[in-house]
Amino acid sequence: MTSLQHHVPAPTKPGPVVYTDRQLLNALRRLALNEPTIGRRTFDQRRHSSDPTSQLYERRFGSWSRALETAGLTSIEQPRHLQGATTKWTEPAILEALRNCQRCTGSTTVAAYEAWRTDADCPQTDAPPATTIRFRMRSWSRATQLAFD
Repeated sequence: MTSLQHHVPAPTKPGPVVYTDRQLLNALRRLALNEPTIGRRTFDQRRHSSDPTSQLYERRFGSWSRALETAGLTSIEQPRHLQGATTKWTEPAILEALRNCQRCTGSTTVAAYEAWRTDADCPQTDAPPATTIRFRMRSWSRATQLAFD
């Protein structure tokens, strides 16, 4: 290298942002704007691109309501017409759906599960949505662990 050449590092692609629980809860409280609660849709409308997504709260805390409660906000009651919907599937049925997905796809990721469950050629109408599994089992990783232990 001559004295006129300078080493310039190659540009790097930024990695995913990792939030601590405290950062997530602070963002949730901030976007609630001193109101006692905030709905998921309102949160998504108020958030900036640098704020966490509502889906991250569901993954981290198991459900939107649990995230609200953990932040000290009031959880939102499920609409009357949906009450009981999360109890449609028993725990054994949830675990069996995860096993069936793994047998068919070779994977237990949320993306693979939802693709398998909603496949247009062969929809799995007896398999609960991933959001239900997360809510009922407290997290996706816990559900898959129980399904295969």
